[in-house]
Amino acid sequence: MSDIADVNKSEKDRNSGFRLEIFNFFIIIMTVAIVISLSIIIFKAHETYDEFLDATNEYIACREAAEDVHNASDYLTTEAREFAKGGDIAHMLNYFNEAKNEKSRDKALETIKRYDTTNGKDAHLEVAVDYSNQLMYIEYYSMRLRLEADGVNEAEYPEDVRNTALNAEDSALTAQAKREKAREMLSDKQYTEFKEKIYNNINTYTDNILIGTQSREQKNSKLFTRYQDVQIILIILLLGILTINVSFTFIFMIRPLRKSSKLIVNQMSLPETGATEMRTFARVYNGVLKKIKMHQEQLTYEASHDSLTGIHNRSVFDDLYQNLDTTENLAFLIVDIDAFKEINDTFGHLIGDKVLKKVANLLHMSFRSDDTICRIGGDEFALVLNGVTEESREQLDNKLDFIMRKVSETTDKLPPFTLSIGAAFGAANRPFKTLYKNADKALYEIKSTTKNGIKFYEDK
Repeated sequence: MSDIADVNKSEKDRNSGFRLEIFNFFIIIMTVAIVISLSIIIFKAHETYDEFLDATNEYIACREAAEDVHNASDYLTTEAREFAKGGDIAHMLNYFNEAKNEKSRDKALETIKRYDTTNGKDAHLEVAVDYSNQLMYIEYYSMRLRLEADGVNEAEYPEDVRNTALNAEDSALTAQAKREKAREMLSDKQYTEFKEKIYNNINTYTDNILIGTQSREQKNSKLFTRYQDVQIILIILLLGILTINVSFTFIFMIRPLRKSSKLIVNQMSLPETGATEMRTFARVYNGVLKKIKMHQEQLTYEASHDSLTGIHNRSVFDDLYQNLDTTENLAFLIVDIDAFKEINDTFGHLIGDKVLKKVANLLHMSFRSDDTICRIGGDEFALVLNGVTEESREQLDNKLDFIMRKVSETTDKLPPFTLSIGAAFGAANRPFKTLYKNADKALYEIKSTTKNGIKFYEDK
C-alpha cells in the first residue's frame, strides 16, 4: 500500500509541477537532458542503496549462521557427554537425531559457504569440517565404550557407533574403566583442542567473508554519496539554464533550496515543495534522513542495553556509579545467580541464557519503571530503587520473596535455581559508592554462608 501511495504521489507531482514550456527549443533540449540524467542518478542511487542493504543482510545472515554452527556443535558435545556420564540412551538418540536428521550445523555451514567471496580458495571451512569429523569419531568411540560397558547388544548400536572399533587395549578394559574413559575422552586436551580449532577456523572463514561484505558496504556507501553529489550538480546546472525566467526560478527552485540548506545542516526533513526535481530530491533525502535517524536510535539503544536480556548494561551502571544524584533516599540491590556456571555446564549455554532472561524479566516485572535495573556481570544484576527507605523494607522483602519463589519453579521447563541478594539502604546525600560497597558486603556474607537468600546490610 505504501509503495502504491508513493507511486500515486509521484504521478500527482509530475502532473501538478511547474513546466518550463516557454523556453526555446535549445533550453527544452538541455532541460530534458538534465532531468533524464537526474532520474538515472536517482535510480542508480536506489540501486546502490539496495546493494548496500543486500550486503548488510548477508553480513547478518553470515554472523547468525556462524552462531548456529557453534550452538549445534555445543549441543552435540553436551548430548555426547551426558550419554557418556549417565548412559541414558535418550542422549545418544538426541545426538544422532541432530547429526543425521536435523543437521543444524551442516545447514548453517551451507549458509556460510553460500556467501563465500573467495571462490573456494579459503580452506578454513574444509579444515573445520575435517576437525569436526575427527571430533565425531571421538564421540562415536566414547559411545562405543559406554555401550560395551553397559552390556548393550551390538545390534542395537547406531550404525556409526557399530562401525567404530575399539583397539585391543580398550577392549580389554573393565566395564568401569570403559565408562571412565568414555567420559574422559570428551573432556581431555585433544577433544578441547579439536573444538577450539573448529571454532577458530570457522571464525576465520566467516571473518574473511565478512570482510568482503563490509567492502561492498563501503563501496556502495561511497557510490551513494557520489550519486547524491551528482544530483546536486545537475540541479545547480538546471538552475543556471533556467535563469531566463528569474521569477519562476526563484519561486520554484532557489527559495526551496535556501530553506533546505538550513534544514540539511540541522538534519531536519525537507518540505516536498517546488519544482518536480526539488520534490524528488526532498523525498529521497527525507527517506535517507529517516533511515539514518532510525539507525542512530538503534545504536544508542544497543549501547545502553544488554543484548541478551534487554535491560540496561554495565555501561549504564558505571555511569550511575560515577554520576548518580543522591539527593534523595535510595535502596541498592545486587542480585547474583547461585551456581550459574554449573547450570551452564549441566544444561548448556542456551539454557543458561534463558535463566538470565528469566531473572531479568522477573526484576523488570517486579519493580517500578523509574527504578534502574542493570546486568553488571555474567550472572550478576544491580538495582537502584529511588525514594526507598528502610520503612519500605517489608514491601521490598515481599517482592524479593516473590522472585525467589519464581526462580525455583519449573513451569517454564527451566531448571530450578536460587539467588543470593545483597541490599543496602542509603540516606539522602550519602555517596552512592558507599551504598554499593555496603550491598556488596551483604552479598558476600550471604554467598559465603547459606546462599539462596537475602541479606540487608546493617551498620555494626
